[in-house]
Amino acid sequence: MNGVDCALAAPSHPAVRAIGTVARRGVVVGGRVLQSSARCTVVRSAHDKRQGWDHYLARAGVLEVIAKVSDATSARLTEGFLATRGGPTLDLESITAGLVNDIGMRRLGRAPLRAGTTRLRWAARIGDVDSPRVSFRLLDDVVRAALIVVPSEPELMDAQRFCEDLAVHDWLLTVLTDAIERADLAGPASPEATEIIAPVLQHLAHLWLPEAHTPPELRGLWTQLQADAALTAEWRNSVAHLRNRVMMAMWSATRPNRIGYEV
Repeated sequence: MNGVDCALAAPSHPAVRAIGTVARRGVVVGGRVLQSSARCTVVRSAHDKRQGWDHYLARAGVLEVIAKVSDATSARLTEGFLATRGGPTLDLESITAGLVNDIGMRRLGRAPLRAGTTRLRWAARIGDVDSPRVSFRLLDDVVRAALIVVPSEPELMDAQRFCEDLAVHDWLLTVLTDAIERADLAGPASPEATEIIAPVLQHLAHLWLPEAHTPPELRGLWTQLQADAALTAEWRNSVAHLRNRVMMAMWSATRPNRIGYEV
């Protein structure tokens, strides 16, 4: 848990100051993927003045806003957070990065596979919808953004678990895509390409389980993502492509010996 006292990005809205704590946690997915996440719920403070830290520390993962709020505040805060790229406002990315450093790879043992990181910046709010809705987009090669709108507070509390699940699967797909590109540069059916592909198939191929760790009330969000982005279809095609590459490499490696034997 981290204590914060900072401004929140809120375009076209009077300045918003928030004080409280950010809850953070780290998990190892499938014994292979280290994931850190941070969450805070933004609420209107019941007080007009800043309270002592004992007040805020008693409410883990809650930021209290000391400002005049309106019906538009929730939407403006959501928009501002998802669009923020640095600056003097709430920075959850540094908190999650700090958690990874605190855990340390040495405490996890020797990693059988190393890959780059991705970050999912997400926000969830209650809106005028009949069922949960999700909007997901890539901001660049590393950062993604997701907005979840739910009809009631119980679904709001489950949003973090869905977003953690989404972040893992987006990372898996990113790693596979990167492996294909690097294998292409190494040359078709080359030993170097196989050295790139084999660890990915061995350690990551079995981890694709969308919805498995998503609360039942939000599993419909995966249906939306599959319809819009066809993530599972892309994953299956990529895995099949990598396996074919390994088979071709094995065939190429044995073919000269077979020709020599037959001659």
